[in-house]
Amino acid sequence: MNLRDNDMKKVLLASTMLIATGGMAAADLTFNGFGRFGLFYEGNEGAAVDETRLEQRFRLNVVGTAETDGGVKFGARMRIETNDNSEGEGEATKARAPEFNVQAGGFRLDVGNTSDVLDSGDVVDYYGYGVGLTSFLEQSSGFALPASGISGADEVDPTIKARYGIADFTVAASYTTDADDDDNEEWQLGAGYKFGDYAVGAAFGSTDTAAGDNDFWAASFGGTIGTVGFSLLVADSDDQDDTSYGASIVVPIGAATDIRVAVADNGVDGDDTAYGIGFRHSLGGGVSLRGGFGENNAGYGVGDLGVIFDF
Repeated sequence: MNLRDNDMKKVLLASTMLIATGGMAAADLTFNGFGRFGLFYEGNEGAAVDETRLEQRFRLNVVGTAETDGGVKFGARMRIETNDNSEGEGEATKARAPEFNVQAGGFRLDVGNTSDVLDSGDVVDYYGYGVGLTSFLEQSSGFALPASGISGADEVDPTIKARYGIADFTVAASYTTDADDDDNEEWQLGAGYKFGDYAVGAAFGSTDTAAGDNDFWAASFGGTIGTVGFSLLVADSDDQDDTSYGASIVVPIGAATDIRVAVADNGVDGDDTAYGIGFRHSLGGGVSLRGGFGENNAGYGVGDLGVIFDF
């Protein structure tokens, strides 16, 4: 082998490594998630439900991303999760069906096992500031509206959601169809606007099933006043008696602790107004101590306390 041949091989090897590493830079596989454990109580003296159980959840998200030469981003996520169910028996670890997304500029398309307009929070703050380790109370707790998120069912109703944002204005639309029955379908449309420290949004939708149609809407307004965050929610649907409403606030107490309060009236005759108060205290390193107590829509006392950590 002469010197020229050796130099040529070095050039070819370096070029091959450069191309390979360039391809790796355009695609990525990451892992993230959280773990939590603690105690959960729900019950009412003399009622059928009266128990304290161990609460635990482990969630691992497997996220794959790639980007074309033109700057279009592709992504996919699969969730692996295990829980304790309400009877305190361990639920088998289950991999959820995947979701996929495509992003270009201010446009994003989500397909598969993904959130609809209401659940995603793209335009409406549907959940607000949750109370407790498990967010057992949110400002939409018990609402009759069909806000659909990522499902752990064996068979998932596929959703397609499109979102476009320009400056402080966002519009979104979603469509979900029954995996077994093409006659069951749901659509949602929404728009949101941010101005200064505040945001306002509204969403409208309808479900069409064999049992009949259900039209619904929701609107939220929230933001911050000084250090206090707040969120207000009103909603209605054909499946409820009165307009539902909810509200939640978060008040920082020092640098590491905040207090949360939430209330939710689901607009269903015979149900109580749910309310609760809780706290979050950061221990650093993505670890926090959380807890809360209150009363749910059924009039049962509920509370929890535990630790959650992100990774």
